[in-house]
Amino acid sequence: MLETLKSLFYDVYNSFTIMSVIDILLTAFLIYKILDWIRGTQAMKVAKGVVIILLATQVSDWIGLITINYILKNIITVGFIALIVMFQPELRRGLERIGSTKFYKLFKSFSKSNINEDILIAVNETVSAVKTLSETKTGALIIFERHIKLRDIIETGVQIDAVPSKDLYINIFTPNTPLHDGAVIISNTTMRIAAAGCLLPLTQNKSLNTEIGTRHRAGIGVSENSDCFSVIVSEETGVISYSVNGKLSRFVDPKTLKTLLMQYLEAQETASQKEQRKAVKEK
Repeated sequence: MLETLKSLFYDVYNSFTIMSVIDILLTAFLIYKILDWIRGTQAMKVAKGVVIILLATQVSDWIGLITINYILKNIITVGFIALIVMFQPELRRGLERIGSTKFYKLFKSFSKSNINEDILIAVNETVSAVKTLSETKTGALIIFERHIKLRDIIETGVQIDAVPSKDLYINIFTPNTPLHDGAVIISNTTMRIAAAGCLLPLTQNKSLNTEIGTRHRAGIGVSENSDCFSVIVSEETGVISYSVNGKLSRFVDPKTLKTLLMQYLEAQETASQKEQRKAVKEK
């Protein structure tokens, strides 16, 4: 057995070349970009299902489950054709993104860093705006994206790409303006307003109080499907609420909201991102 392993190791070692390294790196990069593009979309859930079926197919082949293996292989054959038909719009958008992306931008995601100053500005401006909107009983729904991307939701609204500011929030949520009924999405990578007037999925939780309106149900719904932080201001009462992981917390004061936002947003930074932020400060 040991001799067999040694022989296998030497065969692999002898056949390993510079082109093999390049091949592996390019394959890894391609897989990374595909996962990055579909992360936070419905396609991500489907991708997980496909991986499970592929693993089950391989395992059934190893242990000799002939019938199960035959069925799974046929499911894979038909399934890939069905996936192409089902996700034709997503595939088209993906190809459009590839065609419109400059080469250097493909590597940009490897050096992303969330600068603490940007988080602080976004939180301060948001809390200041929420306080004013609460006092004037102006309904608002602000979603802070975290690890799970919200590209599908961003595409339902009007893309803005602007630094969050109190005045901009108030302009967006002023009643009878084109975008006031939708949600504002804050990008986790830039801490900028990615889009406004976005449509969100409503929660199907039937145990909620019947007094909870559509705006609150939308804030809860998006937090059920992602790890985002939803900030909601009631149009009827001016009460400030937030939702995380499908749970709604009401009657939050601005000071507490700021503390919670800072905790959630800073918690998403990895050790490497913190090092990058430290390096930026030193410069």
